[in-house]
Amino acid sequence: MTFRRDEELENPFPLGGNSRREITKFGAVDVSSAIISITVNAKLNAISEARIVIDGKSSVISRLDFASQITVEQVVGENSRIVFTGFAVEAKVSGGRIEAVCTAIPEFSERRVSPMATVGVPATEMIYTLAKGGGLGDEQLEIHGIEELPTEVFEIIAPVEGMQIDKSVRVGEVTFAGREFLNLEGMPEANSAAEFSEFSCYAVTYATSSLLLSAETLALQEIDLSLAWLTVRSRYSVAPLPGGRIGGWERASMFVAPRRGPFVYVRGLRTKRRWLRVPEQEVQLTKLEPTSKHLDLTHPSLSRIIPLNIRQALIAAARASREKDSITRVTALWEAIEFYVGKTSVPDIFSKADRRAIRRALPEFSDQHKTKRLEMLLGDLNNPPLFVKFRRRVSLDGAPVSQSDVDLLAKLRKVRNDVVHGRSPVEPDVHEVNQGVAIVSRILVFTVGKLGNLGKGV
Repeated sequence: MTFRRDEELENPFPLGGNSRREITKFGAVDVSSAIISITVNAKLNAISEARIVIDGKSSVISRLDFASQITVEQVVGENSRIVFTGFAVEAKVSGGRIEAVCTAIPEFSERRVSPMATVGVPATEMIYTLAKGGGLGDEQLEIHGIEELPTEVFEIIAPVEGMQIDKSVRVGEVTFAGREFLNLEGMPEANSAAEFSEFSCYAVTYATSSLLLSAETLALQEIDLSLAWLTVRSRYSVAPLPGGRIGGWERASMFVAPRRGPFVYVRGLRTKRRWLRVPEQEVQLTKLEPTSKHLDLTHPSLSRIIPLNIRQALIAAARASREKDSITRVTALWEAIEFYVGKTSVPDIFSKADRRAIRRALPEFSDQHKTKRLEMLLGDLNNPPLFVKFRRRVSLDGAPVSQSDVDLLAKLRKVRNDVVHGRSPVEPDVHEVNQGVAIVSRILVFTVGKLGNLGKGV
């Protein structure tokens, strides 16, 4: 195995190569036995890269997931250290070998930098913003001076499409108004400023923070909530409103969909630091080339006998891939799993004799509601949890799913359940969401492949 590093880096293991070994993992899967060679290029002022050559005939590759995080650990005696952590960006197959090309921070090349005009924004805050936009989490960042920025109230203005007003109106924490709220004095002349000023309606709200990015995030959540409320409220079609007031209605209201425009203007009321930018730093999408570079994507073939629940699972999984918001992606991911599981049956845990014995042991209640509730619970004794049916379905379809895969999906399930039950969820890690989508995609590909084989036998 070959390790190439910048000469300035100190080698903590000056021992001979005979006593050294490397442990390479893709996620939780140890693939060390299948490694032919590893080349790590670590430089002080550049993103680390690695090339890992794998024996394509090794049995371990059936458990190797290229979307998972890759770690290379060097061990000498009782000492060890991580020499590379990152993700594969490409896997090339040639002569029975698989060469994985890896980089430590793929987000920097995957994300498109948003257009931005700034006034008075400190360099430390700009570095922080660009790093966060590149996909780095706070735990990966240590920017000196960022904690010294003052806390203040920020005014946030975003254009709104699909809404027309003749005077200001407040909805929740957001005021919708015309151009009278705009004050771009001192902003650099730019195409984005001209485009930003061309809208007829704007959403205005305020947030308190020490960072423009944090204030922007909080404010855009409030704006999106207000727009969602107006969209839902427009579909209310019963004359009496909550509280008894009689409201009018027109059919055209069923087809309105106000939405936030592509720009946001954030201004600190104390420091006057501000920016005008496109807030979403989208992933840099690449073109699909199914006739050349991505020829493998046409296998297995898409069967004509795919049942409705699998069709919907594919559509939901695709939505989990495309959405920008991590929580929205997680809910779509679990929608895909629920469709996939469908009507999967699991052997009963409680026999008829068991259920009869339980019923005989139950106390008698004069309250019929209690009795009916108990009967309902008894009826669900053999209704297994979703995860049990999921495991059963995966086993029947033959998809390779490890315990670490299940653990990750369970972690994402908790995020989904926290949202559904009104608890504040922990913001899911973008890499974990991507890995969850990869796991479900793997399962669905095996399912489609199995359906295709069934179709051939018809």
